[in-house]
Amino acid sequence: MDRTDVAIVINTCPKYFYILETMFGLLRRYGSNCKWPVYLVTECWNNEKLLVLCIKYNIKILRIDEAESDFLESRVAACNALPDEIQYILPLQDDFFLERPGVDCAGLTDALSILDEDASVSSLRLMPCPGSTSKVIYKGSWNTMRDGDLLFSFQATIWRKTLYKGYLERLITHCRENYPETTTTRAEWNTYTISRNPAETAMGLTLLKTYYPTSIHLCWSRKGTWANAVYDCPWPYRPTAVVQGVLQPWALDLIRREGFQANVALWN
Repeated sequence: MDRTDVAIVINTCPKYFYILETMFGLLRRYGSNCKWPVYLVTECWNNEKLLVLCIKYNIKILRIDEAESDFLESRVAACNALPDEIQYILPLQDDFFLERPGVDCAGLTDALSILDEDASVSSLRLMPCPGSTSKVIYKGSWNTMRDGDLLFSFQATIWRKTLYKGYLERLITHCRENYPETTTTRAEWNTYTISRNPAETAMGLTLLKTYYPTSIHLCWSRKGTWANAVYDCPWPYRPTAVVQGVLQPWALDLIRREGFQANVALWN
């Protein structure tokens, strides 16, 4: 699992710095067998505490300009800043925590083999939620998603870098041209792109199909109906530790249980 053409990419901003040690720590604890380089993308790359943290967990920092730091734009900037040899990326949210039983490297190897062998496959979701409503098996544990499914998600999905970047660029252009009321201020624009999340709406998914009509999107199949069946996958995680700026109780319990801290005051 030490390929040089794939990378884990984490976008963040200062208000989330306080949970990064948990995110990094869990990634290294439950994903130690995955040797892909991990890049942290931020406009505040010269924060001394952040630099120390990244050295501790062997995280590479990708510097982007403050002008590129909006939610969608920062993800495009990350693609531009990555080394040219990176062809596949696994974008992760900074408040999504990897959990037991940890990374399944066989599943990750299988995913990369599919991308290598079939140029039509553009993404592979590593967890069965949000999942596929299709019963069509592409190969092994991978189901083919259909048009009515959530073909794009910021949740753990391996993407071809060029398509991921191209889709977000087209989405930004479309939203700015067709929803001018969202571009009055940067704050309004970010509120729109985060809270309305156009990348995962019907409008965004229509754009994805319009610009990339032949692309195939796969999803790990769910092995059962019980709640914890979602963890039987290559990348088991708990999403959305922070909601509207508030660290959720389950996340605080997990952080304490795993021996980490989430102290905002330490970063002020």
